[in-house]
Amino acid sequence: MSVPRLRFPGFVGVWEEKAFGAIATIGNGQVDPKIEPFASMPHISPDRIESGTGNLEGVKAAKEDGIISGKYAFDKNAIVYSKIRPNLNKLAKPGYDGICSADMYPIWAVDGVISIDFLFHIMLDERFVSDATSVSMRTGMPKINRPDLCSLKISIPQTLPEQKKIAAFLGVVDAKIAALRARVLGLQTYKRGLMQALFSQSLRFTKPDGSTFPDWEEKRLGEVFDWIKTNNLSREFLNYEGGEVQNIHYGDIHTKFKANFTQDAEQVPFISEGALLKDITDEEFCRLGDVVIADASEDYADVGKAIEIVQVRGRSLVAGLHTYIARPKGKMVALGFAGYLFRTAVMRKQIMRIAQGISVLGISKPNLSKLKLHLPHPDEQAKIAEALQAIDAKIAAVQLQVARMQDFKKGLLQQMFV
Repeated sequence: MSVPRLRFPGFVGVWEEKAFGAIATIGNGQVDPKIEPFASMPHISPDRIESGTGNLEGVKAAKEDGIISGKYAFDKNAIVYSKIRPNLNKLAKPGYDGICSADMYPIWAVDGVISIDFLFHIMLDERFVSDATSVSMRTGMPKINRPDLCSLKISIPQTLPEQKKIAAFLGVVDAKIAALRARVLGLQTYKRGLMQALFSQSLRFTKPDGSTFPDWEEKRLGEVFDWIKTNNLSREFLNYEGGEVQNIHYGDIHTKFKANFTQDAEQVPFISEGALLKDITDEEFCRLGDVVIADASEDYADVGKAIEIVQVRGRSLVAGLHTYIARPKGKMVALGFAGYLFRTAVMRKQIMRIAQGISVLGISKPNLSKLKLHLPHPDEQAKIAEALQAIDAKIAAVQLQVARMQDFKKGLLQQMFV
């Protein structure tokens, strides 16, 4: 089909199919990043671009990278595009002069043929990414070569005014997404500040009658929690299709689970049929208030990272390979508090100090048991947890808005492009 399903009024005629090389110029001249002016220019590499969004973050001078391989110069009118698979959906329009790494192409729109903003949105479209990926797989190299990129077929409106109209509209959608993302970052910054104030005790809650809570008490982790047995099931024994029991994997604690873990809201794999060699005891099933700790990681940022179970269905959830379950004794810890406590800077520093290993870092139960916990009265704990949960709920709500706007844009691209 050479006409889009969704079109602005006043524009007629079929879209033209052109080779990418006929509408865009791909930079080819390498520069030396060690000499001026290139050494002081902003440097962009694929790891600083968010996949499929065009969002660019973390730009810094090339000389700070310590990388001396060839680079390509770009200017304010260029798009920078990753040529390495699977990052063929990483591109950005910086709007300034700089250099990009050797695994990127600087790309310019051919004047009078295509709008740079329209070209940018065309390259973000999933169809372009899919075509580029297919072409790149014809060779033994994990990248798209310049001739193959130039040969890709692109359909575009015949007139620049229609291109610019489409690009301007999608720019408004992008601005809305950017504003929502900025709000998420603002709420996350506020949450970090609130956690610092609450756990340093510079901000305290009071009782309903206005009186103060008792002083916080210092206890060892082993005085507050008991250790519960976990299984040693790795990813190969898990699936996302279905099963009777879900299994918390340490990698998911590292990457996606929230501090307060809600079973119904998280995507947790199931234990595959026949994977267990023995029955799970009642004690081994996760309960409300359990803290599940990842005992291994390749870096300090994730070793000892923990989640607290704040919602769970009976006899339906266990913890697997490289995890510990710390179960609170009695009623010393209010539900929801420990999940945030374990992610405070003070706790993270203690955990990193006891981590041991070379290629993989690990922590032991005896060392964890010695960690110092500073605990307020359970009623004050509950107020702290409630305040932080309210912020998390706001963050989640805005993140959902971001996801819906991104889906909305995806639908627009499918209907507005050929």
